[in-house]
Amino acid sequence: MSTERGRASCRAGLERLSASSRDSESIRREAIVALQQTVGFDRWCWPIADPETLLPGGGVADHDYGRGVPRSLELEYSGDDFAAKHVMARRANPAASLHAETGGDITRSARWDEVLRPAGIGDVAVVACRDALGCWGWIEAYRDRADRPFDEQDLALLAAVGSSLGSALRRNALGVGSDGPVERTPGVLVLDDGLTLRSWTAPAREWIDLLPAARLNAAWGILPTIIYPAATLARCGAGADRAHALLRGSDSRWVMIEAERLEGESDGGLAVTLRAPTPVEILRLLSRIYALSERERDLVRLLLSGLDTRAVGERLHISAHTVQDHLKSVFAKTGMHSRRELLATLGASEAH
Repeated sequence: MSTERGRASCRAGLERLSASSRDSESIRREAIVALQQTVGFDRWCWPIADPETLLPGGGVADHDYGRGVPRSLELEYSGDDFAAKHVMARRANPAASLHAETGGDITRSARWDEVLRPAGIGDVAVVACRDALGCWGWIEAYRDRADRPFDEQDLALLAAVGSSLGSALRRNALGVGSDGPVERTPGVLVLDDGLTLRSWTAPAREWIDLLPAARLNAAWGILPTIIYPAATLARCGAGADRAHALLRGSDSRWVMIEAERLEGESDGGLAVTLRAPTPVEILRLLSRIYALSERERDLVRLLLSGLDTRAVGERLHISAHTVQDHLKSVFAKTGMHSRRELLATLGASEAH
């Protein structure tokens, strides 16, 4: 068991790490090592969040229940399980454990009883990595069944570092810039109501190969993990505003994943579409990451529509000088240096 001094040192170290210029995966892996030494656990998972829909994707992990991940996510996002990631993202206290949430009877958790227990996992601690601008991921720490449950001090430390780690993930959310949009045909997967893959279009395989952890998922014999919570929400009747997620692919380009329930004579089943997002969809994420004001978002949308400085000013009823001031503010917040760089980040071309 760690001392108060050890926990304070761990917290300070993680705050320094969060403020560093390290990339997202390096920060996550180094933070896990520090938490393992202080809190105590062996197995873990740390997915990135789509802050708009709170769906998990693009995770790094060290556990041995990979083939059970689809079922675990299905149970978690069906809405009835304890300490679910999307629930923790909205709570005032971002950290919890299955043991505490179930009143000490973790058999009440369907995903523990069906998936985690057979893997030898005991208690599970979850913290939402969330700052003032949204939730950007979750740490899930797993203790073995023979180990003691996570206690209040463990959860207090996780809660204390969740915000700074969330800010670090947010700053890295756009990743390394790509060379711009690539024309690629959307891909479609068809799943049955049990979330089993039934058919697909040829381009879908190309998209799947671009998603994070593609090789690991293939080794486990599962689809990209983001598909399962999205399809679960669609099956439960969630609209397109919830059953989708925006991810960075392995080539640094964006992928939009959308799930919808199929209708018609052969009612039942789910369609999952993988496609390139629109510039406006990327703008929503960029606006959240950098806390763009409403006026700044409006200005960038108009630039995306192809308007020049004069036309943007006329549409917003401001002078060309004020347009340039707003644009300078956007550049300062995002760290970009030109209109061309901004539009390229959003997958658009500069208007002529």
